[in-house]
Amino acid sequence: MRSSLHRALLVLSVFWFGIFSSPAAAQSSNLSHQAWTTENGLPQNSVHAIFQSRDGYLWIATEGGVARSNAVEFRIFQHDNTPAITSDDICCFAQGAEDSTVWIGTADGIVRYNGGIFQHYGTAEGLPSSGILSLASVNGSIFALTAEGLAHFDGTRFVAIPTSSPITAISVSGDGLLINTTAGLFQYRGNALSRAYQQLMPSSQPVHAFGYLSDHSLWQRTSTGVTFTANGNPRTIGPSILNGAHIQSFLPSFQGGLWIGTNHGLYRLDNTISAPRLQPDLDTHSILSLQEDAEGDLWVGTESSGLHVLRHRNFHTLPGDTENMATSITQTTDGAVWVGTNGEGLERWLSGNRHTVSTRDGLLSDVILSLAPGPAEDLWIGTPDGLNHLQGGRITAITSADGLPDDFIRSLYPDLDGTLWIGTRRGLAHLVNGKITTFTQTDGLGSDLVGALVRPIGSNHLWIATLAGLSVRDGNGNIRTYTQKDGLSGNTITALFADTQGNLWIGTRGNGLSVRTANGRLLAIHRDDLPSTIDSIVGDNQGFLWLGSAHGVLRVRLYEMIACASSPSCTLHINRYGASDGMPTEEVSSMGHPAVWKTAEGTLWFATRKGAAIVDPANLFMNRIPPPVVLERFTVDDVERSAGIDVSPGHSRFAFQYAALSFVAPSRVQYRYRLEGFDRHWIDAGSRRTAFYTNLPAGHYRFLVQAANNDGVWNERGAVITFSVRPPFYRTLWFILLVIILLALAILLIYRLRLRRLRSQFNAVLAERNRVAREVHDTLAQSFVGVSVQLELAGQLLAHEQVDAARQQLDQTRAYVREGLDEARRSIWDLRAATAQNTLPTRLSRLAEKAEGHLLRIQVQIGGTYRPLPASIENEIFRIAQEALANVSQHAQATSASLGLNYEPSQLTLTVVDNGRGFSPTVPKSSSRGHFGIQGIRERALTIGADLTITSSPGHGTQVRLVVPLPGEKG
Repeated sequence: MRSSLHRALLVLSVFWFGIFSSPAAAQSSNLSHQAWTTENGLPQNSVHAIFQSRDGYLWIATEGGVARSNAVEFRIFQHDNTPAITSDDICCFAQGAEDSTVWIGTADGIVRYNGGIFQHYGTAEGLPSSGILSLASVNGSIFALTAEGLAHFDGTRFVAIPTSSPITAISVSGDGLLINTTAGLFQYRGNALSRAYQQLMPSSQPVHAFGYLSDHSLWQRTSTGVTFTANGNPRTIGPSILNGAHIQSFLPSFQGGLWIGTNHGLYRLDNTISAPRLQPDLDTHSILSLQEDAEGDLWVGTESSGLHVLRHRNFHTLPGDTENMATSITQTTDGAVWVGTNGEGLERWLSGNRHTVSTRDGLLSDVILSLAPGPAEDLWIGTPDGLNHLQGGRITAITSADGLPDDFIRSLYPDLDGTLWIGTRRGLAHLVNGKITTFTQTDGLGSDLVGALVRPIGSNHLWIATLAGLSVRDGNGNIRTYTQKDGLSGNTITALFADTQGNLWIGTRGNGLSVRTANGRLLAIHRDDLPSTIDSIVGDNQGFLWLGSAHGVLRVRLYEMIACASSPSCTLHINRYGASDGMPTEEVSSMGHPAVWKTAEGTLWFATRKGAAIVDPANLFMNRIPPPVVLERFTVDDVERSAGIDVSPGHSRFAFQYAALSFVAPSRVQYRYRLEGFDRHWIDAGSRRTAFYTNLPAGHYRFLVQAANNDGVWNERGAVITFSVRPPFYRTLWFILLVIILLALAILLIYRLRLRRLRSQFNAVLAERNRVAREVHDTLAQSFVGVSVQLELAGQLLAHEQVDAARQQLDQTRAYVREGLDEARRSIWDLRAATAQNTLPTRLSRLAEKAEGHLLRIQVQIGGTYRPLPASIENEIFRIAQEALANVSQHAQATSASLGLNYEPSQLTLTVVDNGRGFSPTVPKSSSRGHFGIQGIRERALTIGADLTITSSPGHGTQVRLVVPLPGEKG
């Protein structure tokens, strides 16, 4: 076991509201208790220190490592999973300069935690000793008290602070450090050590811990007790007034009073008592450490029984009352509160004393279904076996034998005129001066099974809950029933309450709440944040409406509920209460009437399945601290990632795990989150602590999460994490621009190819037109010219009456016409594509044969190796030869001619030579009769890229030479 110095709680300078203030906080009955051991998360059960860091986490020091709580679960750090922690024996903590930085003192040096990274410091880093006794933080600067002296962290390592006397304890004072030595109290400020102005009280025992109270007086703890100044006088609390117990820890409470931890329980001292009072829930434990968190919970570390917490609770129960199910509650005029049970009779509570009434005392049954107070301290009691009346200690009975429609008494309502209304399974009974009148469904009731009964203040209408609607009996005795058709949220009525403003509140089973407003409007209230089944309704003196259900009790402002009745989208500020608030169970009773009662003192008593739960609405403890929110894990495809990262493309699952560090009632913390860049609105997550997203598109994102504590106080700041998702390469800007450029180039290329094709087609059409024109000129045109001349000559002969000559001329004209037709047929034949057998040499040979006449001989000479050429080129060569031979036969008056075709490796040469009359090349083309033919030859040569040479002179014949370049042969 550690020495007492190791167990010393280092209490920093505390500021609180009066050492002996807030007596209500001292009432042990107002504190609930919860405990944790190794069975539910702790690494070890000896808790030497408890610390809440600025970011909200609770840190627990044990002899088996560090436990960090996020209010839902513990995360353990020990040598096995954190090598920087070389010893699992933890003594103390201190806050670093950053919110997430925590310094951890161990039996083997100090460990610095920052953002998930642990770093160890030992004697090699400047510590006087590896045995750490306590830590202190002054504005983020860390001081360590070791077994060999004091050291200060300078940002990179520890530097020893020498003192002339041994140090027993350290504490923080403002912006400086107080150091207690055997020679007195010293102050360390600005790297200078000086004697403190105020000294501790003389003591024969070493001081293990000390600090300031709210009046700036010092307290000190030694092995014999705690000494402090109260009302100007020193006071020591030691074993003599602690039943022999020795003090091991001490804490001035922020809420008033002093907490004293001993080896035999936890004590509290305040101004309501003269001596410390033992806390019942921790009266046998050895208390090593004490700490109050930001929300006011008291955390208690014990020597062998783990971690405990004492919390303020708004509800309390009656001693020994949690074993029985409460069914109905009322208060009689003498101030006594009566609690009906399910099988244990009737309990009467007055001034904290209980008295039981059962069948032994004359009750018809120990199962109590309904209660109602009488006008003179008497009580009406409904049971499954009939009705009892308790008055003056005497119990009388009324049953079906006396005229009741049924013995099963479900509800009672004493009217102002002294009569009693009785709800049964077979109708509504009215007891007047010992006579009973019954009203059933035939009289207008919605159902014969009658539940709650109520008459609003100042009204002559009695409202009756049934299984088939809400019935009302007016002052004239007429009964009408309202159902869902009239605006009710449901027909099965479970609870009724008339408030002081004239509104009637109606609870239903499975359909929520309805209200009949003071002006007679019947409104259904369907809301997800209200229970669907409401078993009890009551109003307090503070303007709030309380609703009891199987899932706890709800509190909401009356005016908000009225406003939201006509506007379902409005916001309700709801406070929820359950087991964490001191209720013995969250399930409010639905068995009897009334299931809740407001006493004359203003307290509310709820019947639950484990007795009565009592709350004082005038003295509620409200948690007004917004819960710190932390993002604990961010994973992408189940791999943990850090904030600010760029996520590569191809990942699909994103998860965010968060926590609100509110320890009062973690199960009632509510969350909402939003992923900026994806979500338009906040998403209500309820109590779920993880958000999931899948297949996020590329972009920049901010995940924000906010939380509200158990009393609905929101932390609007919340927690934020940023990250980016990179797009795949085909969605990047550079790729899109490249695609756009390539598409533009492709369109341009297609356009240019199309334009070239159109031009080629146009040129082909133009070439074809020119070719056809040349063919017409070479054939029909020349024939028609000859025919025209012959006809003109015939006309002249007829004019001179030379008929025989004219007839001869006409015969010759017919011959020209036949020749023209033959020439046209030949041209049409020649327009057809040559077959493989009609090679260029063959075609030219035939052409020469046709061109010969009785006066003209044509010699054909073919040289070189034949090489087939494209049909378009061969056709053009053929037409040039044809035109040249036509000129020879028609115009040259030659007697001989030669046609030569010579195939050479790089060119083909065509020559046509005649011995005719020739012509002068200087004569303008327009003066030559054959001008169009020569022009056609030149155009054809140009078309195939050939060189054309025409040589001629008058009287010396003509030579046409065509040189056609040929493509090179493939090797």
